[in-house]
Amino acid sequence: MAEKTGKPKLEIVPEQEELDEDKKETAPEQEELGETAPRQGELDEDELEFNRMRRDLPGVKGASAVGIVTIGVSKIPGKNEFFRTHTKFRPVFPLVSTEVGMEQQHFAVSDDMVQALAGIGIAVADHTLYLTVTAAGSVRIIPVHCTSDNEYNRTKELGLIAGMGKWVRLYTDLPNGCYRVYDAPVGRFAEPIWPELKPAKIFRLAFRDKGRLIDSTEHPLFQKWAARDRS
Repeated sequence: MAEKTGKPKLEIVPEQEELDEDKKETAPEQEELGETAPRQGELDEDELEFNRMRRDLPGVKGASAVGIVTIGVSKIPGKNEFFRTHTKFRPVFPLVSTEVGMEQQHFAVSDDMVQALAGIGIAVADHTLYLTVTAAGSVRIIPVHCTSDNEYNRTKELGLIAGMGKWVRLYTDLPNGCYRVYDAPVGRFAEPIWPELKPAKIFRLAFRDKGRLIDSTEHPLFQKWAARDRS
């Protein structure tokens, strides 16, 4: 556990796995926190949406979220920036990406819109979402394609996993078409401070609140791809 600093201690509370109602057991992660899994009626709208869309744990449960923080979604944690990766936040969601200028933007897609997008020739793919924080305190979600054999994709994920236990920096190895990992000197940075937010709140801040959740045919991006927009 990180030492106390002038900033409040920030920590993500992990989701719950489906519990056996007869045994009424407490989920392992929550035993450490003295909490039990909430019943379905106790979940707020963020949790319901988060649980409904997840691909890795369809029966996952959560609790309400607190706090507000800016969370970006990007290709890598930051150019030439040292970062750490959260050890417990690793949900899988269907995403689609598009180029906006020089930037690649990722959009989450609700289940009922996956087929709708396929119907207009837009492919959606499952991505593992990694949560990172840089030494400067920038919090980002980094999506990694679940099935791509692209070497950049593969080595990026290896770098993100390496960041779970130490401060690292990703850099591009152009001749070999991959990412390389550079370790920060031991003790150079303090332990990372994570946002005190439930996973569903993190997802909402990164996607829905920024208009990056395609959940209907009225979404501007769907309208553009279907040539239904007026521009």
